[in-house]
Amino acid sequence: MNTVSRVGLDLKFYILANGIAVDADANDAWLERYGGPLSLREYASTSGICLRIGDIYINAPYTEEFTHKSEAHLRFDGQFVVTRGSVAEPAAVIPVPAYHGTTYNDGGRRYPYTDLGVTHTDRCRISPIAGCAWRCKFCDLPYEQKYRRKPKEELLRVIEIAKDDPLAPARHVLISGGTPLARDESWIDEVYAYIAGNSPIPVDVMMPARKDIEYPTWLKSVGVNMVSINLEVSDAAQARAITPSKAKIYGRQYYLDYIERSVDAFGVGFVQSLMVFGSSVEPIESTLDGVRALVDRGCIPVLSPFRPDATTPMGSLPPADEGEMRRVHEATLEICAISRTGLKPGPRCVPCHHNTVAFPDGSPFYLDQDDDLNGTWTAA
Repeated sequence: MNTVSRVGLDLKFYILANGIAVDADANDAWLERYGGPLSLREYASTSGICLRIGDIYINAPYTEEFTHKSEAHLRFDGQFVVTRGSVAEPAAVIPVPAYHGTTYNDGGRRYPYTDLGVTHTDRCRISPIAGCAWRCKFCDLPYEQKYRRKPKEELLRVIEIAKDDPLAPARHVLISGGTPLARDESWIDEVYAYIAGNSPIPVDVMMPARKDIEYPTWLKSVGVNMVSINLEVSDAAQARAITPSKAKIYGRQYYLDYIERSVDAFGVGFVQSLMVFGSSVEPIESTLDGVRALVDRGCIPVLSPFRPDATTPMGSLPPADEGEMRRVHEATLEICAISRTGLKPGPRCVPCHHNTVAFPDGSPFYLDQDDDLNGTWTAA
């Protein structure tokens, strides 16, 4: 894998911050080639269109209010091209999966399979729960979906379908979605074990901390490949305001202790944690304090720029800007280098960089679309 070009890096920063305009010729070519919509528009951070410029993956916002004045355009003239001023870079597009039109039955009602799983680049994210027991202020789940458990057999089925999808085949799975109610924790344990034990492709889990600090050891024992335990907000006061349930039930220090225990169970390079950053969330220095705390514990920091969702209480706030992205990225690289842990901004999977501030650098820490995720995930 080659290191990224300065042009590609600058385009990603600009597009994540300002979005992209989809010209009519590009929209028509997309629909003619792939049939389905440009995006399934679910989480704010994944609601854009997926593009690849060289080795760089970008989830590009294109309909939000802050994107309407963007100077970046997706055009089509025999091939897809991303332009900004005098810059014109060929782009590959990653469509939504073909299975988006397939449905399943749950309790007498039919739902699209994308209610269960959605593929972004090469990762199928499945959601065992609709809605969420928590009400974080930047996430649309508790505001748009009623809480509902989903059948584990159909969750496995969507993975099997996604693996062989003709448009966007999945190479690995992320079990994510809403936080379960306390009474449903044993049920979701069954789901984790069932999916990890039966999935044809590697399974990662994104989840909140649990009161049982030895729980990560159990997750590893049932075949989970990697975990994401998201600190998200480092400043205690801002955490109480933005992620009130997490701050009240667990708090920052418990999360860091839990992350450290997860690294003990899975190893350095197999535990990551998202930091949602931007001035709308907390001061940048607070974000970097969180990054240092994660790296000190052998945890991969994942830099997730704040992207507002209109359905949430934070929907009218500005997204993270280019300057914030550059500052957080450069400082995180320095923090990782000083730590001598081998860690870098995550995720390790390069296609999964699409909605984070991370770039491949030619090192074995990052895995691209040609790597075998079953055989090459080694400790950093």
